[in-house]
Amino acid sequence: MITKALLYSLGCLLLLGSCASPKYMPSYDKIDVSEYGSYIKIRGNNIEMTAGELIAIDKGNFIILSEKERKCVSIPLREVNNYTLKYAQPKHYGWTIPVFSVVSLGHGLLALISLPVSLSTTSAVTASGETAFTYNKKSIPIKKLNQFARFPQGIPPNISLEMIK
Repeated sequence: MITKALLYSLGCLLLLGSCASPKYMPSYDKIDVSEYGSYIKIRGNNIEMTAGELIAIDKGNFIILSEKERKCVSIPLREVNNYTLKYAQPKHYGWTIPVFSVVSLGHGLLALISLPVSLSTTSAVTASGETAFTYNKKSIPIKKLNQFARFPQGIPPNISLEMIK
């Protein structure tokens, strides 16, 4: 049982270690001073999944600095089925899984109870920390996404999409 618990803990750590966020996203304590827009992934009927920085929501379109192409793309709002928006780096609590598992092993026979409780609790906390600063279509409407854009009031007239990097 202990071997399975350790393997489970190691598997969770490897999974969580592979999660990465774009480097331009601020840490959670610097959210209010970031000059960049939030990271967004968009899925739609007739469009390929697009991911990148949310530049603006302008004239019925998402303007996104595409992660893949490194240029601004315009996607009509009506084409979008689903989106996921991250506005800060997630909190990483993956270290708690092995630490609290080892602590539970020190409980002797009570480890039969405390180890599963510790694993389930720390796994749940770790999973919620990874999605802490994330919104999706169910949690925020498109109308409110502009507050997470680099240009919340739309792209200024003196700036062209080619200028945005």
